[in-house]
Amino acid sequence: MVAIGPLNIRFDLLIFLLSLAVLYGIFRFLGLSSKQREAVIGTWFYGFLAWKGSAIVIGLLTTRDLSLALYATGGVWSQWIAAAVVLWFVYRLDRNLLGYWVLSGLLIWLGMTLAVPVYGTILNLSDQPIHLWSAALLLILFGMTWRWMHAPTRGHILWTVCGASGIWLFQSYAVGQVQWWMMGISLILFGLSLYVARPSKKAIQISIGVLVLLAVVNAALPERATQTITTETASTGLNIGQIPPSFKLQRTDGSTFDLASLRGQQVVVNFWASWCPPCRAEMPDMAVFAKERDEVTIVAVNTTTSERDPDDAISFVEPYEDAFTVVYDRDGQVGDAYRIQAMPTTYVLDESGVIIAKQFGAIDKNWLDAQLN
Repeated sequence: MVAIGPLNIRFDLLIFLLSLAVLYGIFRFLGLSSKQREAVIGTWFYGFLAWKGSAIVIGLLTTRDLSLALYATGGVWSQWIAAAVVLWFVYRLDRNLLGYWVLSGLLIWLGMTLAVPVYGTILNLSDQPIHLWSAALLLILFGMTWRWMHAPTRGHILWTVCGASGIWLFQSYAVGQVQWWMMGISLILFGLSLYVARPSKKAIQISIGVLVLLAVVNAALPERATQTITTETASTGLNIGQIPPSFKLQRTDGSTFDLASLRGQQVVVNFWASWCPPCRAEMPDMAVFAKERDEVTIVAVNTTTSERDPDDAISFVEPYEDAFTVVYDRDGQVGDAYRIQAMPTTYVLDESGVIIAKQFGAIDKNWLDAQLN
Protein backbone atom coordinates (compact mmCIF):
# COMPACT_ATOMS: atom_id res chain seq x y z
CA MET A 1 0.00 0.00 0.00
CA VAL A 2 0.89 3.65 -0.36
CA ALA A 3 0.16 6.00 2.54
CA ILE A 4 -1.43 9.30 1.47
CA GLY A 5 -2.16 11.24 4.62
CA PRO A 6 -4.52 9.11 6.73
CA LEU A 7 -5.44 6.94 3.72
CA ASN A 8 -3.77 3.71 2.63
CA ILE A 9 -4.17 2.96 -1.08
CA ARG A 10 -3.22 -0.33 -2.73
CA PHE A 11 -0.17 0.26 -4.93
CA ASP A 12 -1.49 -1.81 -7.84
CA LEU A 13 -4.77 0.14 -7.86
CA LEU A 14 -2.84 3.40 -7.72
CA ILE A 15 -0.80 2.28 -10.75
CA PHE A 16 -4.04 1.38 -12.54
CA LEU A 17 -5.53 4.83 -11.96
CA LEU A 18 -2.27 6.53 -12.94
CA SER A 19 -2.21 4.47 -16.15
CA LEU A 20 -5.67 5.78 -17.02
CA ALA A 21 -4.44 9.34 -16.51
CA VAL A 22 -1.40 8.70 -18.73
CA LEU A 23 -3.62 7.17 -21.40
CA TYR A 24 -5.86 10.22 -21.36
CA GLY A 25 -2.81 12.38 -22.09
CA ILE A 26 -1.54 10.05 -24.84
CA PHE A 27 -4.91 9.93 -26.58
CA ARG A 28 -5.21 13.69 -26.39
CA PHE A 29 -1.77 13.98 -27.99
CA LEU A 30 -2.88 11.61 -30.76
CA GLY A 31 -5.83 13.87 -31.56
CA LEU A 32 -8.73 11.83 -30.19
CA SER A 33 -11.78 13.89 -29.27
CA SER A 34 -12.93 14.14 -25.69
CA LYS A 35 -15.82 11.77 -26.45
CA GLN A 36 -13.46 9.21 -28.01
CA ARG A 37 -11.01 9.39 -25.09
CA GLU A 38 -13.81 8.89 -22.59
CA ALA A 39 -15.20 5.96 -24.60
CA VAL A 40 -11.88 4.06 -24.60
CA ILE A 41 -10.80 4.84 -21.04
CA GLY A 42 -14.37 4.43 -19.79
CA THR A 43 -14.32 0.71 -20.58
CA TRP A 44 -11.62 0.22 -17.93
CA PHE A 45 -13.10 2.67 -15.45
CA TYR A 46 -16.53 1.05 -15.57
CA GLY A 47 -14.86 -2.33 -15.17
CA PHE A 48 -13.12 -1.01 -12.07
CA LEU A 49 -16.44 0.25 -10.66
CA ALA A 50 -18.05 -3.12 -11.42
CA TRP A 51 -15.23 -4.93 -9.62
CA LYS A 52 -15.43 -2.80 -6.49
CA GLY A 53 -19.23 -2.61 -6.48
CA SER A 54 -19.66 -6.37 -6.80
CA ALA A 55 -16.97 -6.90 -4.12
CA ILE A 56 -18.94 -4.75 -1.69
CA VAL A 57 -22.15 -6.64 -2.47
CA ILE A 58 -20.43 -10.01 -2.00
CA GLY A 59 -18.88 -8.69 1.22
CA LEU A 60 -22.31 -7.63 2.49
CA LEU A 61 -23.76 -11.05 1.74
CA THR A 62 -21.00 -12.80 3.68
CA THR A 63 -20.37 -10.38 6.58
CA ARG A 64 -23.70 -8.51 6.93
CA ASP A 65 -21.58 -5.51 7.89
CA LEU A 66 -21.11 -2.55 5.51
CA SER A 67 -18.01 -1.27 7.32
CA LEU A 68 -16.32 -4.63 6.69
CA ALA A 69 -17.75 -5.10 3.19
CA LEU A 70 -16.05 -1.90 2.01
CA TYR A 71 -12.71 -3.70 2.29
CA ALA A 72 -13.81 -6.90 0.52
CA THR A 73 -12.08 -7.95 -2.71
CA GLY A 74 -14.86 -10.15 -4.07
CA GLY A 75 -12.45 -12.84 -5.21
CA VAL A 76 -12.83 -14.55 -8.57
CA TRP A 77 -16.51 -13.64 -8.90
CA SER A 78 -15.82 -9.90 -8.85
CA GLN A 79 -13.03 -10.35 -11.38
CA TRP A 80 -15.35 -12.20 -13.76
CA ILE A 81 -18.05 -9.54 -13.33
CA ALA A 82 -15.53 -6.78 -14.06
CA ALA A 83 -14.27 -8.65 -17.14
CA ALA A 84 -17.83 -9.07 -18.43
CA VAL A 85 -18.52 -5.34 -18.00
CA VAL A 86 -15.30 -4.40 -19.81
CA LEU A 87 -16.10 -6.75 -22.70
CA TRP A 88 -19.63 -5.35 -22.95
CA PHE A 89 -18.36 -1.80 -23.33
CA VAL A 90 -15.71 -2.98 -25.80
CA TYR A 91 -18.47 -4.64 -27.84
CA ARG A 92 -20.27 -1.29 -28.00
CA LEU A 93 -17.08 0.61 -28.82
CA ASP A 94 -16.64 2.20 -32.25
CA ARG A 95 -14.65 -0.21 -34.47
CA ASN A 96 -12.16 2.54 -35.31
CA LEU A 97 -11.30 2.84 -31.60
CA LEU A 98 -10.50 -0.84 -31.04
CA GLY A 99 -6.80 -0.32 -31.78
CA TYR A 100 -6.61 2.41 -29.15
CA TRP A 101 -8.37 0.13 -26.68
CA VAL A 102 -5.86 -2.68 -27.26
CA LEU A 103 -3.04 -0.16 -26.78
CA SER A 104 -4.62 1.00 -23.51
CA GLY A 105 -4.82 -2.58 -22.25
CA LEU A 106 -1.14 -3.17 -22.98
CA LEU A 107 -0.12 0.04 -21.20
CA ILE A 108 -2.17 -0.83 -18.10
CA TRP A 109 -0.68 -4.34 -18.09
CA LEU A 110 2.82 -2.86 -18.44
CA GLY A 111 2.27 -0.61 -15.43
CA MET A 112 0.86 -3.42 -13.30
CA THR A 113 3.75 -5.71 -14.32
CA LEU A 114 6.40 -3.21 -13.24
CA ALA A 115 4.51 -2.53 -9.98
CA VAL A 116 4.85 -6.14 -8.75
CA PRO A 117 8.41 -7.57 -8.98
CA VAL A 118 8.47 -11.31 -9.75
CA TYR A 119 11.51 -13.60 -9.92
CA GLY A 120 11.76 -16.96 -11.64
CA THR A 121 13.69 -19.09 -14.15
CA ILE A 122 14.40 -18.36 -17.82
CA LEU A 123 16.34 -20.76 -20.07
CA ASN A 124 17.60 -22.65 -17.00
CA LEU A 125 18.88 -19.38 -15.46
CA SER A 126 17.34 -18.95 -12.00
CA ASP A 127 16.54 -15.79 -10.04
CA GLN A 128 15.69 -13.76 -13.14
CA PRO A 129 13.54 -10.56 -12.89
CA ILE A 130 10.50 -11.90 -14.71
CA HIS A 131 8.67 -8.58 -14.38
CA LEU A 132 11.43 -6.80 -16.33
CA TRP A 133 11.58 -9.49 -19.03
CA SER A 134 7.79 -9.34 -19.33
CA ALA A 135 7.88 -5.55 -19.50
CA ALA A 136 10.40 -5.73 -22.38
CA LEU A 137 8.12 -8.11 -24.28
CA LEU A 138 5.12 -5.89 -23.60
CA LEU A 139 6.99 -2.86 -24.91
CA ILE A 140 7.68 -4.74 -28.16
CA LEU A 141 4.01 -5.65 -28.45
CA PHE A 142 3.09 -2.06 -27.55
CA GLY A 143 5.30 -0.74 -30.38
CA MET A 144 3.77 -3.16 -32.90
CA THR A 145 0.26 -2.15 -31.82
CA TRP A 146 1.16 1.53 -32.16
CA ARG A 147 1.78 0.96 -35.88
CA TRP A 148 -1.70 -0.36 -36.68
CA MET A 149 -3.93 1.16 -34.00
CA HIS A 150 -5.25 3.87 -36.39
CA ALA A 151 -6.63 1.26 -38.79
CA PRO A 152 -7.28 -1.98 -36.86
CA THR A 153 -8.26 -5.23 -38.56
CA ARG A 154 -9.39 -8.53 -37.06
CA GLY A 155 -6.02 -9.98 -37.94
CA HIS A 156 -4.13 -7.22 -36.12
CA ILE A 157 -6.24 -7.61 -33.01
CA LEU A 158 -6.08 -11.41 -32.97
CA TRP A 159 -2.32 -11.57 -33.42
CA THR A 160 -1.84 -8.98 -30.66
CA VAL A 161 -4.08 -10.95 -28.30
CA CYS A 162 -2.15 -14.09 -29.29
CA GLY A 163 1.12 -12.33 -28.44
CA ALA A 164 -0.31 -11.19 -25.11
CA SER A 165 -1.32 -14.78 -24.29
CA GLY A 166 2.24 -15.84 -25.09
CA ILE A 167 3.62 -13.31 -22.59
CA TRP A 168 1.11 -14.53 -20.00
CA LEU A 169 2.22 -18.12 -20.64
CA PHE A 170 5.87 -17.09 -20.37
CA GLN A 171 5.25 -15.44 -16.97
CA SER A 172 3.46 -18.52 -15.66
CA TYR A 173 6.17 -20.90 -16.92
CA ALA A 174 8.99 -18.80 -15.48
CA VAL A 175 7.58 -19.05 -11.95
CA GLY A 176 6.64 -22.72 -12.28
CA GLN A 177 2.87 -22.14 -12.30
CA VAL A 178 1.97 -22.99 -15.89
CA GLN A 179 -1.04 -25.28 -16.33
CA TRP A 180 -2.42 -27.24 -19.27
CA TRP A 181 -5.51 -25.05 -19.67
CA MET A 182 -3.26 -21.99 -20.11
CA MET A 183 -1.43 -23.68 -22.97
CA GLY A 184 -4.79 -24.74 -24.42
CA ILE A 185 -6.02 -21.13 -24.51
CA SER A 186 -2.79 -19.96 -26.16
CA LEU A 187 -2.95 -22.72 -28.79
CA ILE A 188 -6.60 -21.91 -29.58
CA LEU A 189 -5.76 -18.22 -30.02
CA PHE A 190 -2.79 -19.13 -32.21
CA GLY A 191 -4.90 -21.40 -34.40
CA LEU A 192 -7.66 -18.79 -34.70
CA SER A 193 -5.11 -16.14 -35.66
CA LEU A 194 -3.67 -18.40 -38.35
CA TYR A 195 -7.16 -19.07 -39.72
CA VAL A 196 -8.30 -15.43 -39.79
CA ALA A 197 -5.04 -13.73 -40.80
CA ARG A 198 -2.31 -15.94 -42.21
CA PRO A 199 1.11 -14.34 -41.54
CA SER A 200 3.54 -13.54 -44.35
CA LYS A 201 6.27 -15.98 -45.37
CA LYS A 202 8.89 -13.62 -43.93
CA ALA A 203 7.12 -13.48 -40.54
CA ILE A 204 7.00 -17.30 -40.41
CA GLN A 205 10.69 -17.56 -41.23
CA ILE A 206 11.64 -15.04 -38.52
CA SER A 207 9.47 -16.82 -35.94
CA ILE A 208 11.02 -20.20 -36.73
CA GLY A 209 14.49 -18.67 -36.54
CA VAL A 210 13.82 -17.19 -33.10
CA LEU A 211 12.46 -20.52 -31.81
CA VAL A 212 15.49 -22.41 -33.11
CA LEU A 213 17.84 -19.86 -31.52
CA LEU A 214 16.09 -20.19 -28.14
CA ALA A 215 16.22 -23.99 -28.38
CA VAL A 216 19.98 -23.91 -29.08
CA VAL A 217 20.64 -21.50 -26.19
CA ASN A 218 18.52 -23.59 -23.83
CA ALA A 219 20.36 -26.78 -24.84
CA ALA A 220 23.75 -25.13 -24.30
CA LEU A 221 22.92 -24.06 -20.73
CA PRO A 222 23.22 -26.42 -17.71
CA GLU A 223 20.15 -28.58 -17.43
CA ARG A 224 17.86 -28.30 -14.42
CA ALA A 225 15.71 -31.18 -13.28
CA THR A 226 12.58 -29.10 -12.81
CA GLN A 227 11.15 -25.68 -13.51
CA THR A 228 9.82 -25.33 -9.96
CA ILE A 229 11.53 -22.68 -7.84
CA THR A 230 13.20 -24.24 -4.79
CA THR A 231 15.15 -23.12 -1.75
CA GLU A 232 18.38 -23.79 -3.65
CA THR A 233 17.42 -21.69 -6.68
CA ALA A 234 15.59 -18.78 -5.01
CA SER A 235 17.30 -15.73 -3.51
CA THR A 236 16.36 -13.96 -0.29
CA GLY A 237 13.94 -11.07 -0.68
CA LEU A 238 10.33 -9.94 -0.48
CA ASN A 239 9.30 -10.40 -4.11
CA ILE A 240 7.41 -13.29 -5.68
CA GLY A 241 9.88 -16.08 -6.39
CA GLN A 242 12.13 -15.17 -3.44
CA ILE A 243 12.46 -16.45 0.14
CA PRO A 244 11.43 -13.95 2.86
CA PRO A 245 13.39 -13.49 6.11
CA SER A 246 12.76 -16.15 8.74
CA PHE A 247 11.86 -15.12 12.28
CA LYS A 248 11.19 -16.30 15.81
CA LEU A 249 8.43 -14.62 17.82
CA GLN A 250 6.42 -15.29 20.97
CA ARG A 251 2.89 -16.62 20.92
CA THR A 252 0.16 -15.34 23.24
CA ASP A 253 1.02 -18.03 25.81
CA GLY A 254 4.70 -16.98 25.82
CA SER A 255 6.02 -19.96 23.86
CA THR A 256 8.37 -19.35 20.93
CA PHE A 257 7.31 -19.82 17.32
CA ASP A 258 9.87 -20.37 14.54
CA LEU A 259 8.78 -19.76 10.94
CA ALA A 260 11.50 -22.16 9.72
CA SER A 261 9.70 -25.00 11.52
CA LEU A 262 6.91 -24.81 8.92
CA ARG A 263 9.19 -25.63 5.96
CA GLY A 264 7.45 -28.31 3.93
CA GLN A 265 4.02 -26.72 4.49
CA GLN A 266 2.10 -24.02 2.68
CA VAL A 267 2.12 -20.91 4.86
CA VAL A 268 0.27 -17.57 4.93
CA VAL A 269 2.08 -14.81 6.85
CA ASN A 270 -0.29 -11.96 7.66
CA PHE A 271 0.70 -8.69 9.39
CA TRP A 272 -2.13 -7.00 11.28
CA ALA A 273 -3.11 -4.58 14.06
CA SER A 274 -6.24 -4.39 16.20
CA TRP A 275 -6.91 -0.73 15.27
CA CYS A 276 -6.78 -1.46 11.51
CA PRO A 277 -10.31 -1.70 9.93
CA PRO A 278 -9.21 -3.82 6.91
CA CYS A 279 -7.45 -6.20 9.33
CA ARG A 280 -10.66 -6.62 11.27
CA ALA A 281 -12.55 -7.14 8.01
CA GLU A 282 -10.35 -9.99 6.79
CA MET A 283 -9.99 -11.97 10.04
CA PRO A 284 -13.32 -13.86 9.83
CA ASP A 285 -12.60 -15.05 6.27
CA MET A 286 -9.07 -16.06 7.24
CA ALA A 287 -10.48 -18.10 10.12
CA VAL A 288 -12.99 -19.88 7.87
CA PHE A 289 -10.26 -20.67 5.36
CA ALA A 290 -7.90 -21.95 8.07
CA LYS A 291 -10.53 -24.32 9.46
CA GLU A 292 -11.28 -25.72 5.99
CA ARG A 293 -7.65 -26.13 4.94
CA ASP A 294 -5.72 -27.99 7.62
CA GLU A 295 -2.70 -28.37 5.32
CA VAL A 296 -2.19 -24.59 5.25
CA THR A 297 -0.83 -22.73 8.29
CA ILE A 298 -1.76 -19.08 8.80
CA VAL A 299 0.70 -17.07 10.89
CA ALA A 300 -0.89 -13.84 12.11
CA VAL A 301 1.88 -11.41 13.08
CA ASN A 302 0.69 -8.55 15.28
CA THR A 303 2.66 -5.34 14.79
CA THR A 304 2.69 -4.73 18.52
CA THR A 305 4.73 -1.52 18.34
CA SER A 306 1.84 0.14 16.48
CA GLU A 307 -0.73 -0.79 19.15
CA ARG A 308 -1.79 1.81 21.73
CA ASP A 309 -2.28 -0.99 24.22
CA PRO A 310 -0.98 -4.54 23.52
CA ASP A 311 -3.91 -5.91 25.50
CA ASP A 312 -6.23 -4.60 22.77
CA ALA A 313 -4.55 -6.92 20.26
CA ILE A 314 -4.76 -9.91 22.62
CA SER A 315 -8.46 -9.42 23.32
CA PHE A 316 -9.32 -8.82 19.65
CA VAL A 317 -7.54 -11.90 18.30
CA GLU A 318 -8.62 -14.27 21.09
CA PRO A 319 -11.60 -15.70 19.11
CA TYR A 320 -9.23 -16.66 16.28
CA GLU A 321 -6.48 -18.33 18.32
CA ASP A 322 -7.85 -21.79 17.45
CA ALA A 323 -7.83 -21.05 13.72
CA PHE A 324 -4.27 -19.84 13.19
CA THR A 325 -0.95 -19.16 14.88
CA VAL A 326 -0.86 -15.71 16.50
CA VAL A 327 2.53 -14.15 17.29
CA TYR A 328 3.64 -10.71 18.45
CA ASP A 329 6.35 -8.53 16.91
CA ARG A 330 6.99 -6.63 20.14
CA ASP A 331 10.18 -4.81 19.09
CA GLY A 332 9.21 -4.21 15.44
CA GLN A 333 12.24 -6.01 13.98
CA VAL A 334 10.21 -8.47 11.91
CA GLY A 335 8.01 -5.68 10.56
CA ASP A 336 11.13 -3.78 9.56
CA ALA A 337 12.61 -6.88 7.89
CA TYR A 338 9.40 -7.29 5.88
CA ARG A 339 9.21 -3.52 5.21
CA ILE A 340 5.69 -3.23 6.57
CA GLN A 341 4.43 0.28 5.84
CA ALA A 342 0.70 -0.33 5.92
CA MET A 343 -1.63 -3.05 7.11
CA PRO A 344 -2.76 -5.62 6.46
CA THR A 345 0.08 -7.12 4.42
CA THR A 346 0.05 -10.80 3.46
CA TYR A 347 2.66 -13.18 2.02
CA VAL A 348 1.85 -16.68 0.75
CA LEU A 349 4.71 -19.21 0.86
CA ASP A 350 4.93 -22.61 -0.81
CA GLU A 351 6.40 -25.76 0.72
CA SER A 352 9.94 -24.55 -0.06
CA GLY A 353 9.36 -21.26 1.75
CA VAL A 354 9.25 -19.31 -1.53
CA ILE A 355 6.81 -16.41 -1.95
CA ILE A 356 4.14 -17.32 -4.51
CA ALA A 357 1.76 -14.41 -3.84
CA LYS A 358 1.51 -11.26 -1.78
CA GLN A 359 -1.16 -8.69 -1.08
CA PHE A 360 -1.06 -5.17 0.33
CA GLY A 361 -4.56 -4.69 1.69
CA ALA A 362 -7.42 -6.84 2.90
CA ILE A 363 -7.72 -10.42 1.68
CA ASP A 364 -10.65 -12.82 1.81
CA LYS A 365 -11.34 -16.54 1.50
CA ASN A 366 -11.72 -16.36 -2.28
CA TRP A 367 -8.29 -14.76 -2.64
CA LEU A 368 -6.70 -17.40 -0.41
CA ASP A 369 -8.42 -20.20 -2.32
CA ALA A 370 -7.14 -18.79 -5.61
CA GLN A 371 -3.53 -18.60 -4.37
CA LEU A 372 -3.51 -22.01 -2.67
CA ASN A 373 -5.72 -24.17 -4.86
